[in-house]
Amino acid sequence: MKKLNRREFLGPIAASTAALMTSGSGLASGRGAAQAGGGSRASGKLLNAYYLRANMYTLVPRHVREDLEWMADVGTNVVSVAILEQDFFAAQQNVELIRREATRLKMKVFATASRWGGLVAGAPKVPSLFSALHPETWVLNRDGSPAKFVKTSGVMSSVYHPATYEFFCQSADKLFQELGVDGVTWDEPKAFRPDYSRAALEQLGPNPTRSDFTKGAANFYARVSHYTRQHHPDKTINLFLMATNTDEEARAASAIPDLDYFGCDGRPWSAAAELAEARKQGRAERHPKVLVGRGEFFLNLARQHGKKGLLLAETFSMPASMIPVMDAGLEQVLALQPDQLIYYYYGRNTEDPDRTMAVVARHIRKFLG
Repeated sequence: MKKLNRREFLGPIAASTAALMTSGSGLASGRGAAQAGGGSRASGKLLNAYYLRANMYTLVPRHVREDLEWMADVGTNVVSVAILEQDFFAAQQNVELIRREATRLKMKVFATASRWGGLVAGAPKVPSLFSALHPETWVLNRDGSPAKFVKTSGVMSSVYHPATYEFFCQSADKLFQELGVDGVTWDEPKAFRPDYSRAALEQLGPNPTRSDFTKGAANFYARVSHYTRQHHPDKTINLFLMATNTDEEARAASAIPDLDYFGCDGRPWSAAAELAEARKQGRAERHPKVLVGRGEFFLNLARQHGKKGLLLAETFSMPASMIPVMDAGLEQVLALQPDQLIYYYYGRNTEDPDRTMAVVARHIRKFLG
């Protein structure tokens, strides 16, 4: 693969951003850019269930049928499965079981690329097999030591290394050619951080800035998405950041031309509601990752750049005390009117999962109208 210099590497995302910012009235409604072929190709609202079970070693067909029938009953028209790198050779039949049941119920299946190269989230939290086998791709600290991500992937592969790009493209091909899914989701891209690996410094120069890292990361997901669009033109491409990502990161990612949906994930309530509950319980206050008060910014960016807006309501790790807060917050989330709403089907580590899902169901039934 040809080595790119800094201008060539950052060029695609910079050029797309400039074109979008000068496209005039089309940005106001989001329709101009979409009709020009650079934005959303889907129509209608999507209610998408995050169903993180395909890589479980025990998958009971009757349970899958019952789960997907529950989803269909509340109006779900997309089910998302998490695909780890090893699932391509260890979970094909599990994915096929879910895909068959989804097809029977007229639901599409999206794949959430999970932990690939440590560069996306998804489930479960495991190290990347690709990164483990390719230490030459690792993200490095300024002193040359490997950057460590103790709560997620261990190490991370650099978006500036050509092998990382090739791996993502090959994996996207497998999603559609071998697993037969209808779309892919880049869940919480992780590359918006300093990287002093040799490959990064060759692309960005010896003294890269934070903005350089932001543009470089966005450019990687733009290149991978462009490859996916070229080779699988009828598939849906989603990307969402965390609600706590910076405005600069959000603007860079929202300008990626080949995305259909762009948005963010977060708790389905406001920062004020979360901080009030934390004080009530005597917990330390932190910077909340929330949809209400932050989701609007991401939805506006999506539509400004000719895409449809996406929100993922995070209802895992839910203490029972937060269910009333979630109940009130979900009304506010639906009022934001995203084009795609993703909800967790029985999210992990929840104190009262049945009660949580009952509240979620009552709200999401209203989403499609």
